[in-house]
Amino acid sequence: MYQRTIEKKMDEYFSSHYSFTIYGARRTGKTTLILDYAKKSGLEYKYLDCDLYTDQELLNVRDVEKLKNLIGGAKLLLIDEAQRVQNIGLNMKIIHDHIPEVKVIATGSSALDLSSRIKESMTGRDFDFYLFPFSLQELAQKKNSIELSYSINDLLIYGTYPNVIELTSYDHKKEFLQTLTTNYLYKDLLELDLIKKTSLLSDLLRALATCIGSEINSSSLANKLNTTKETVERYIDLLEQCFIIKRIRPYNRKVLNEVKYPYKVYFWDLGVRNALLGDFKSLSLRSDLELGGLWENFIFVERMKKARNAREFKNFYFWRTNEGRAKEYDLIEEMDGVLNVFEIKWGQAGVNKVKKYPVFFETYPGSELHVISKDNFVDFLV
Repeated sequence: MYQRTIEKKMDEYFSSHYSFTIYGARRTGKTTLILDYAKKSGLEYKYLDCDLYTDQELLNVRDVEKLKNLIGGAKLLLIDEAQRVQNIGLNMKIIHDHIPEVKVIATGSSALDLSSRIKESMTGRDFDFYLFPFSLQELAQKKNSIELSYSINDLLIYGTYPNVIELTSYDHKKEFLQTLTTNYLYKDLLELDLIKKTSLLSDLLRALATCIGSEINSSSLANKLNTTKETVERYIDLLEQCFIIKRIRPYNRKVLNEVKYPYKVYFWDLGVRNALLGDFKSLSLRSDLELGGLWENFIFVERMKKARNAREFKNFYFWRTNEGRAKEYDLIEEMDGVLNVFEIKWGQAGVNKVKKYPVFFETYPGSELHVISKDNFVDFLV
């Protein structure tokens, strides 16, 4: 069993009176995490699964005495899939304010409804955590650097969902990912009645899956899908809030010819991306363009997971100018006014072509340039 990285941060805040809210896509291990965490704490706990209507109803009250009776002698209240409960934020506030001996740990597979409901009532009363598919840091608990390097084909093809990592058969990995994308990927969007055209959503996801690493224009994408720009952007926003994709915007602050409008989209898990396209072929059979996109996606999301798991509040961008011979960097990380610049290259040929553009480093002094390749990626991600 892998220890999830966010557990260390949960431990740091556990003695406080704050509640915890853990967001993450379905099947990333939220239920396993909170149950294991509760058992390790040694405290009596109460677990409610709000995918079950009966458990939803138990929490759908705003009465201190009823909540006390529900919790009983437990010191931990675990609320799984809390977005199902209409008054969840108010009830968490009641427990926090009137039953202070009880700590609440809530999970949600959708930030769409849960975040707004909780934030409205729990301002200053809870900490947010995010649980993603396994990070390379977490996989390093059982594999050394050499083993991780040799695993790169599987990581880029099948991703890092806990079930995928535990399964040994490639056929079983494919079956899990196909079931995930068919039955769970849009579940919260459909149940919240936020998506009216499921076929359009599927077409959009497949279009995005073919564009990883490339700049995307909403208007062009809308024309391709025979819909409106506003619909494309709304659907992309919803997919972000369900932790399926992440939209990355260009960095532009000072240079007049920096691009400002196109964006890139990466998938939080490449296994999901490949399942959407029904394409699990080996890296050796992929074009240089597709391989470059997969590699860039992998590095980007692993850097984001590493920062989120450590609760480092970084902003992530790409950078490009729109002059005649465009200058560009794949990844810009911004934290406390400091920029780290990364070029993401698969092989040595690409590494040899990396340039340090004076216009960038003169405009943003103090920035550092790093090159991540398949030969050194473990050093940057673990």
